[in-house]
Formats: sequence, C-alpha cells, structure tokens
Amino acid sequence: MKYATYNYSIRVDFLRPVHSHFFLLRCTPSHNAAQHVVREKCRVDGARLTRGKDSFGNLVHSGAWVTAHDSFEVQTSGEVQLMNEYRLPDAAPNRLYLYPSAYTQPDKKMTQLLKTAAIEKADAPTVVVEKLCALVRREMDYAANSTTNATTAAAALAEGRGVCQDFAHLLIAWARLAGVPARYAVGFIEGEGNTHAWVEFYDANGWRGVDPTHNRFIDTGYIKLAHGRDYEDCSIERGVFAGAAEQKLTVNLSVGMRDYFLGWGNGN
Repeated sequence: MKYATYNYSIRVDFLRPVHSHFFLLRCTPSHNAAQHVVREKCRVDGARLTRGKDSFGNLVHSGAWVTAHDSFEVQTSGEVQLMNEYRLPDAAPNRLYLYPSAYTQPDKKMTQLLKTAAIEKADAPTVVVEKLCALVRREMDYAANSTTNATTAAAALAEGRGVCQDFAHLLIAWARLAGVPARYAVGFIEGEGNTHAWVEFYDANGWRGVDPTHNRFIDTGYIKLAHGRDYEDCSIERGVFAGAAEQKLTVNLSVGMRDYFLGWGNGN
C-alpha cells in the first residue's frame, strides 16, 4: 500500500480578454476500490465551483467566470491512499464498452492486424489483453507531441507513432474487436509532467488496469481521475467562452509516492 501526493495546475493565457466563460473539470480523484482519497481540493481563482458527477460516475467541478479575464488557472492537490491491487468490482460491464466509439472506430488495417495477435477462443481476457499489448508495442512507437487530442486510433496506427492517449485508444479498439470490454482511463502517475492515459478491461467480475504505453499490467501507483469510452468522455478541462483569442496552455504536475501517510498538517 502506498500514499501518493499530487499537485496539478492548468493555466490558460488568452491573447485578449474573454468573458462568459463556462467550464467543466475532471481533475480530482474520487474513491474506488483501488484508491482512497485522504484529502483533496480544487480551486479556480475568480470562479465559484460546484461539485457533481458525470454520467460515468466521475467527479466533476463546474463553474462560470462571467466577467472579462485574460487568464484562467485551475489548481488541484491532495493525497491518495493506493491499494496494492488495481481491481474495481463490477457485477457486469456496461455493453457500451464493447462497441466502437468516436476515437476507437476500427478500420481495415486494424481488423487485419488483429488476426496476427494469435488470439484463441479459450484465451482468458487477461491473456487476450497481453497479446494485444504486444501488438500495440509492435506497431507503435512512442513519440512526444506527434499527435493531437483529435487523433483517432486508426490515424495513429497509420502513422505508427503516438502518445499515451493513442496507445490506449488502439488497445481499446482491438480489445473490443476481440470481445473484451475495455474503457479509457486518465489520471496521474509518478514521473510524468502531465496526465497519463491507460486502459481498464473487464475480467472476472471486475475491471483491471493495463498501461499499454509502458507495456504492463497495473498493480498500484496510478491515481485515477476519470474513465469513459475514450478521450472524449475524460477530458480534464472543457469550456466555452465569449470572445476570440489565441490561447497558451501551461501544465504542471508533481506526484510523490511514499509508504506512509503524510498527514493533514504537513502537505498541500
């Protein structure tokens, strides 16, 4: 069992002031069987936040900043107790995790390559996912800034490179084609300067985690913020505003892992 502290900030600077800014945030972890949130806070200067949950059960903060402003900054921090096993009990997966979504729609190349994974009918979901991870690693190279948030699994595969989002989308697409329910997950891990994406797949009455970017099944060390069909359901910050302005985005993340509880009076 580990304790993880995190400090995460998103700052958007606008070239010209904007107003009537409405936003939705998924930047705070919530309790589940793999993690217990010891403490957390989320703040946006200039705006009042309302807590709630989205249709997937993810914790969200919504708010509005009506007056003119030329910057927008989200600050979130906290401490999470991480269990030794990443398994989320669920009596039955939602069937939507078996069907293609906007980012995971398969094309002819993806369907053909799936045949090379040598999946057998008797293979357990864990074995299927292991074979598919090997296929992802064979077909894709990691290349920072090589894709955008709009890149689909098929487009990334055509390029043969991508980032964690693309690795996750491709694994999800192949898992669903192979009959294994799979969903997109996003959160924090140590050593990353931004959020990280991985995959949850359904196996024996629960969801397990696998990280195709690092080619490993997940035991502990991952702070989950949200899950959904794909990136579209898990965006960290989404909003609309009035005014036309170029934007500059700055993101900072620090994650510390330890084997003991830091305590309320000693940290963030």
